[in-house]
Amino acid sequence: MIKQYKNNLFHSIVLKNPRILQNFCLLILSWSMLFPQMAWAMRPVFSAFGLVAGYGPAGYRDGSFTSSQFNAPMGAAISTDGTRLFIADSNNNRIRVIHLDEDNQVTTLAGKSEPGDRNGTLDSALFNEPRSLAYLPDNKLVINDYGNKLLRLVDLKTRVVSTLGGDSPTTLTEGPASRISMAGIQNLVYLPAAGSLFFTQPDQGSLKKLDLKTNKVSSLSFGGRPDCLCVSGDKLYFSDADQPQILMAKWASTQLSNPQTVAQTPSHVLSLASSGDDIYAVQLDNNAPLVHLLPQNYPVTFISAWGDMIPQPGISFAFFANLITFPAMAMVSDPFEARKLYIVNPFIHRITYFRDIDPYHDPNLDFPNPKPPKTFRILLVGDSRAAMLVKHPFLTNYNIDDRAAPPQASLFYRLQLTLNTLAALENVPVNFEVKLDATSGDQGLFLWPAYRVPDTVIKNNIDLVLVLQATADMGSFPFRFYCYNTLNADGIPKYPRDLEYMLKPPLERIPPGDARRFYDLCNAKKFVRVEQNGFNFDEKLFSDPDLYPYLVRLYGKPLDVLKQKLSKLRTSTGKPVSLVLCDMHSSFFKPDSEPPEIWKDITQQYHIPYVDLNDEMTAMINSYYPLAEVDGNGHFNSEGHLLFGELLAYGLIRDKLIPWK
Repeated sequence: MIKQYKNNLFHSIVLKNPRILQNFCLLILSWSMLFPQMAWAMRPVFSAFGLVAGYGPAGYRDGSFTSSQFNAPMGAAISTDGTRLFIADSNNNRIRVIHLDEDNQVTTLAGKSEPGDRNGTLDSALFNEPRSLAYLPDNKLVINDYGNKLLRLVDLKTRVVSTLGGDSPTTLTEGPASRISMAGIQNLVYLPAAGSLFFTQPDQGSLKKLDLKTNKVSSLSFGGRPDCLCVSGDKLYFSDADQPQILMAKWASTQLSNPQTVAQTPSHVLSLASSGDDIYAVQLDNNAPLVHLLPQNYPVTFISAWGDMIPQPGISFAFFANLITFPAMAMVSDPFEARKLYIVNPFIHRITYFRDIDPYHDPNLDFPNPKPPKTFRILLVGDSRAAMLVKHPFLTNYNIDDRAAPPQASLFYRLQLTLNTLAALENVPVNFEVKLDATSGDQGLFLWPAYRVPDTVIKNNIDLVLVLQATADMGSFPFRFYCYNTLNADGIPKYPRDLEYMLKPPLERIPPGDARRFYDLCNAKKFVRVEQNGFNFDEKLFSDPDLYPYLVRLYGKPLDVLKQKLSKLRTSTGKPVSLVLCDMHSSFFKPDSEPPEIWKDITQQYHIPYVDLNDEMTAMINSYYPLAEVDGNGHFNSEGHLLFGELLAYGLIRDKLIPWK
């Protein structure tokens, strides 16, 4: 079916029976929840959640992320370069590594099936029920060897394991680390500002500091029972095992400040993590198992690939089901992708990533740089038809205010999801990221990208610019933009419009060249009337063969300027940035009188690749009705974004405009 979707059988099979495509759309969107995207952990910008590693029941197996097995994993730490996710595989007595830059391959770092407390090389070292982990910036890993009541140190450069603290049974609470009890450690973190490890022992009501320079432990008395920990900058956050509150202490000079309560939680906290200034907690709450605590306190909303909100995720979402107070769930953040969290669940033996999604947020977020390996970035450029999700005429989940429409239901995400799902299914080692840059149609989509898009391309390391040129109406008719400002050195109107220039009489604002000749010809044919503030054109001009070549040049010249600017830019792989145009067929009826072949002719004249989806869209527009508002401007509803996103992915693959090997 996938091959049929991508070759000429698409025309012979799918166009004769559009239901096949619909079933395929349902299939791949369902599979995308089961198969994570592949290269570099496939970092889709707006994904709500996805598998990182772990399959089936408890067990032990290295290998691919879909076949690897864990047994009650409890701890996690991530390397500063974001390529390795370390897991304390507790019941397997091993430390495992998920290689995020190698398709999430899972390997064993150290440990054997049998428990023990042997130091030495990674191949010979033994552990007993390892739990929490902390990564140190000099490529070292601290392990809470829970069963042995020890803190162990792994030097990843020399590949040697040693004991950091807890060698001698003792009742001391301060002093050399070798003489301090490490029993019952719940959580440990590294605070760079202090050059120290901090760890909690809730049963003792202890929060302790291990200075890595002196290797001495000091006990910090804050009252209560410190439990879960996380670090953000020079701040240490911790939960109280007995109170639904989060406290914060700041490292200043040589000590922590007095703690203050900074957030309240409705239930018991199982883990804490920071992503920049954002603080998150996993808690025992069916309505809000994952909560964003700071700077604002709100429950994280979980959204499916369909854009549906998942009710009571603590019950209906298996990853958070049946949680208990102990053992805690580990949670760490991605160092390069904001608000992305890796969570380890010991009950289902699986590691999953989550991305905090706010349905009200602006989808035009900048991509993180530098760009991860094997990543191909697409910038969709369009008008409101590419961005707006309108209410569905039937009763659906999308009968909500447009501003609250979940990103997953929008075109840019549908394209990203489809490309990454097909790439995962066909073992294409590329991660596709899609960004949207759109504004109202009355701004002149043929014009403004020449000014705004190059800066966006540079800022976000874009590989391909895809202009979704919706069939225009008289409101975006190109001639009027040539009368809004003087021409620049490239011979296109300056942007934005000059309000003072527009005060001149209309005939004095017509620039020389094609715009003047176009007006003179329209005037001779009586297709234009000069009014006080502008011009009134007759739509008959679109079908006039004498005027058609001028329309092609008036529309096409700014796109050619954009193409030339992009050709001078280079992607991270050293290639010029590509420009592609697609006619965005977006309504039940073709909404305007503009000839449908005009954009194809424009791209041929200016040698711009063109994704032609008119036949596919025309063939399916009745079968998939309703796709868009009929009485408005042809804005898509959720099904319209879904169908056009699928067809757009098909067209990019079919025309070999994206890497697909």
